[in-house]
Amino acid sequence: MSNPEGPNFDKLAPFADNWAYLKTELAWLDRLLMVAVSRQKRELQEIDDFALTGEDRVTRHWWKGIISLSGQPNYDHARPPKAPRPGSNYAQQLEARIVASQRQGVVLALPQLRDRLQLTLFEKNVLLLALAPEVNQRFGRLYSYLHYQHDEADWDLPTVDLCLRLLCRNDQEWRRSRPLIAPGSRLASLGLVEWLNADDTTLLSRHLRLTEDLTTYLLAEEPDPATLESWAIAPAAIDGESSEIPAENWNSLVLPDPLLAQLKTVTAAARVADGTLVLLAGPSGTGKTLAAKVLAAELELLLVMVDLAAIAPDEDGTVPELGDLADLPPCVLLLKNAPHWFGRTPTIEAALVQSWVIQRRRQPGLTLLSSPYLQSIKPSWRQTMRGTLEFPVPDGAARELLWKRAIPPGIKKERSLSWAYVAQQLPLTGGDIVALAQTAVALAQQAEPPLLTLDCLRQALALHHPALELPRAKPARTRRSKSKDA
Repeated sequence: MSNPEGPNFDKLAPFADNWAYLKTELAWLDRLLMVAVSRQKRELQEIDDFALTGEDRVTRHWWKGIISLSGQPNYDHARPPKAPRPGSNYAQQLEARIVASQRQGVVLALPQLRDRLQLTLFEKNVLLLALAPEVNQRFGRLYSYLHYQHDEADWDLPTVDLCLRLLCRNDQEWRRSRPLIAPGSRLASLGLVEWLNADDTTLLSRHLRLTEDLTTYLLAEEPDPATLESWAIAPAAIDGESSEIPAENWNSLVLPDPLLAQLKTVTAAARVADGTLVLLAGPSGTGKTLAAKVLAAELELLLVMVDLAAIAPDEDGTVPELGDLADLPPCVLLLKNAPHWFGRTPTIEAALVQSWVIQRRRQPGLTLLSSPYLQSIKPSWRQTMRGTLEFPVPDGAARELLWKRAIPPGIKKERSLSWAYVAQQLPLTGGDIVALAQTAVALAQQAEPPLLTLDCLRQALALHHPALELPRAKPARTRRSKSKDA
């Protein structure tokens, strides 16, 4: 959730309860609908002025797509001009009041659901549209008027088409939002919404209704946060890895202080600006993925990891995964092997990458590009990044700390095994150290009782890095003081 704090943050009063919040949201929805009703009335008046017979009015859905009434080409079911959405001031003030309410322990059902499931603004507003007729039938009558119905059915639920027309400002938003309310979308798969008349009509004509459990939760006097767990199923990442909000924190990182300061600056920038792109450059195992987990945990966002090396264009040059990446919820998106798209010789067409980046910059969340070498990324792309962070190979002191952290608590080691000595002898990355430690611990547990020895480390080293050797440390010389007879 974005941080709305500013000079006037403390002056904004929190919501007294869940219903006070709903009244504010429904007041905005009412204004949005009245603008749409006004435009449709004006459109129908133009039709009445143009139509010569009753047949003309009945068949307007056909001829309106061919004849232009205003001199501008249009088509049937054309989406109206930009409808008012929550302006920056309204959205910021609303978010500030939500945060102020949460700080005082006031549970607001819809914001809590949004944050727990990481819903987009569009998804949250779709739920609001479907909830409104459950509060006041006036909303249902407005929906019925705004529907383009060919029959006499009087529906008081919003259609998919109406949701898209009201909440999307342009065709690009329409294309990006449509899959978010398709049958296979998260809203459906999590059991939040259901469709009526789904078998005999197009998706756009289907009517959207909240499930009874969700309606009960959203309208509760005191919403129970435990109810959310029944819907809190994290979506799967594109590459098959599960997405979740990581549990790592800043203490998990073993990095130079200047780099830690840069990462904290990235966190601050991502809180106030959407579409932040940052390049993480450094050899494998230097902490780029762990840093992405820490950033996601700090921002309270899902972490989605995608390996660009595994994405290849189809025979016709299209890349279906681009559409999936454009429809992600607010998240921290880590693109591994970034040179495959952003290098000097990309594996897919540069224009497709450029188009996707433009879309991604308009979405909430943070995008991280991971590359083993800074120079592998094309200079023109590096110049567009909000920041470039270089991850160095850890020095001796950092390696010693990494070795100590990599060994699970309770594993005993022989007295002659010194992590300072091992760190000095083996110039490894953090990822290498973790892999070696896991193998060495597995070998140590075969003994009875389990004991981690230098030989365990040597065997693990021979498996993972056969070119490296770990000699036995020479015993330090000690001075023996001769005791004097009293």
